[in-house]
Amino acid sequence: MNSTAPHIEPERPTPTLHELNEREQQVLLYIIRQHVLTAQPIGSRTLSKITDLKLSSASIRNVMADLEERGLIGHPHTSAGRVPTDMGYRYYVDSMMQGAALSQDERAAIDAQFQDAVPAGLTELLRSSSHLLSRITQQLAVVAAPSLSSAVLERVELVSVTSDKLMVIISVRSGIIKTIILNVRSEVKREQLDSIASLLNERLAGLTFQQIRESFADRLRDSEERDRDIIRLFIDSSDRMFAETMDAESVCIEGMKGITRQPEFEDAHRLRNIIELVENQDIIVHVLHTVSRERALTIRIGQELQESKLADYSIIAAPWRVGQLNGTVSIVGPKRMDYPRMAAIVQYLARMIST
Repeated sequence: MNSTAPHIEPERPTPTLHELNEREQQVLLYIIRQHVLTAQPIGSRTLSKITDLKLSSASIRNVMADLEERGLIGHPHTSAGRVPTDMGYRYYVDSMMQGAALSQDERAAIDAQFQDAVPAGLTELLRSSSHLLSRITQQLAVVAAPSLSSAVLERVELVSVTSDKLMVIISVRSGIIKTIILNVRSEVKREQLDSIASLLNERLAGLTFQQIRESFADRLRDSEERDRDIIRLFIDSSDRMFAETMDAESVCIEGMKGITRQPEFEDAHRLRNIIELVENQDIIVHVLHTVSRERALTIRIGQELQESKLADYSIIAAPWRVGQLNGTVSIVGPKRMDYPRMAAIVQYLARMIST
């Protein structure tokens, strides 16, 4: 996890709707739409030819100069064309973006995935959802299991797997089941396991995982002397047993092949950058953890992600629910993305996998 990432503040506040006149809004909208389609800087002559603005190239240049002064568009290099800035995309998303409807094919693909072949278990749900989302959007798809910090323990069961391994089955009220394996010094008899499980359920059932982690040792301090060794094992393993995350597979990231087909990744530096992001998932997971606190669709653009390695990307995320617990469905892609369509797909998938 990149705890040393620089904190990047926007250079200036985003203009509000009334601060741009109709002509400025139209020119900005066309620049964004054309840049999304072509991945190229957009010049005034291009806009005058392909749009219905009914403005001369000179008039469009004047408007573009005003938009650039406001920080909404900029020069990528010495080209005469302009591209949207982070602030320009933010203005578009907040003030101009209209909802988009999924195509019949997109809706059918999502419906079929979760009606005809229901994934068996949470891990398979994460994998199938991220695979489907990456295929439809051609972006990096990131689907995260719910955080268990506020999960309420329903029941603990203990099963001897081998003479030196013990399986702990943890059931949460929302219907999630978590299992971990603990190593024991010697075989524990069935009667002792039942006794310890009964003690754990008596002392811990009805508490949140966070409450359990904070008070586990105190709640079991007066347990019987004969169970001391095994109780000590549980005390030492409590942070792992009642961790906020499910396990190493609690986040699934897919879509490397699709996203690298986009024009941005013809640049070798950007290609290396996205490969590093996928191979070292901690950066994306860290950013996603901050986004997961939101209760509605969230769009973060470039510098808003406050992570230098993600400065060229945007994240669109929506919560999905298992009972009272929230996971996150999201995509990570170049800032030059079709925000209305991407947002509609992310939201629809999040609704479909919620229970």
